[in-house]
Amino acid sequence: MVRFIFFVLLIAVGVWVYFFLQAAGYFRVLEAKFDGTCKPVTAAGFVGPEDITIDAQTNTAYLSGYDRRAAIAGHPAPGGIWSYDLANANAQLVNLTPEADTSFLPHGISLYRAPDGKKTLFAINHGNNKQSVEIFDVDAGKLTHRRTVTGPELISPNDLVGVGPDQFFVTNDHANREGIQRQLEDYLRLKLTTVSYYDGAKFYPALTNIGGSNGINATADGSTLYLSAGSEQKVYVYDRNLTTGQISQRAAVDVPGYADNIELLPDGGLLVGVHSKILDLLQNLSDPTHPSPSHILRLTPDGRGSYSVASVYVNLGQEISAASVGAALNKRLLIGAIFEPKFLDCQWQGGPEAAPQSAPVPAPVK
Repeated sequence: MVRFIFFVLLIAVGVWVYFFLQAAGYFRVLEAKFDGTCKPVTAAGFVGPEDITIDAQTNTAYLSGYDRRAAIAGHPAPGGIWSYDLANANAQLVNLTPEADTSFLPHGISLYRAPDGKKTLFAINHGNNKQSVEIFDVDAGKLTHRRTVTGPELISPNDLVGVGPDQFFVTNDHANREGIQRQLEDYLRLKLTTVSYYDGAKFYPALTNIGGSNGINATADGSTLYLSAGSEQKVYVYDRNLTTGQISQRAAVDVPGYADNIELLPDGGLLVGVHSKILDLLQNLSDPTHPSPSHILRLTPDGRGSYSVASVYVNLGQEISAASVGAALNKRLLIGAIFEPKFLDCQWQGGPEAAPQSAPVPAPVK
């Protein structure tokens, strides 16, 4: 009987290992692909540009980042938000937060433009082992810090999308801050994570039972939300009632890897960074010399309520490792990564002709 139980357990473990490796992309075969050319862009103190968003109105890209390896090692360096002028052929990165110290370690960012034209930049901040959302006013290419939002709802914030001057949706990529329960979330791919809505004064639950809630974005009119469910290897599309705040699922799109940040294209499509080989990503975290593939997808509406999925950029990690975001304007594609001290500025032959929509997103009535 003992042998039988042992044999059953051994089979169960073997099955779990197989499906875990399959989900982690261990058996996935990748081939380098890109219809264009890229150049690396660097600057002193610029590390880990995990998220990028573009203001099409001013041809300005905003990039957020910090040195994650240094922070994990207990020696954090100041993070920053940077701008990059896409209209300037000789553009250099400009640090918009030069006075920042180690209390500012920005992660996901979002740019909101109000009906009167005023712009707000939101940023997740992990500084001092605390979790907050920093809100900046944007004016003449400068950032002025306006307020800090904290709360117990910010468990493990990853990304956010602004839908008003003080309103936003924010993802938590884990339901637990640390410990064995957090590890179980990852290894068992549990659907425990959430999206919260902040109405300017208080947090409300918006979405629950998500596996690895990660990147989030919204259409210009705010009526559609997009969400990366990383460990589910899906991108969810939701209809959002601007009057009642009700959110209902419209589509669930399978993607080949752990879905990360989402940026919008003018045809209603999406650019999504995915981590196709999680074990390489984990090894790259501890060993910068071990490449982790970079993979940017284009999701295009198929006219039947869902999206077709195509690879735009695939690199095995030599040009850039662990890409987390792709953002496009006309024939330009910017690619950011979790750990790299650079981003890629690419000429993309198949890129969108028109600028991404940047119309104001009205705040919902709660």
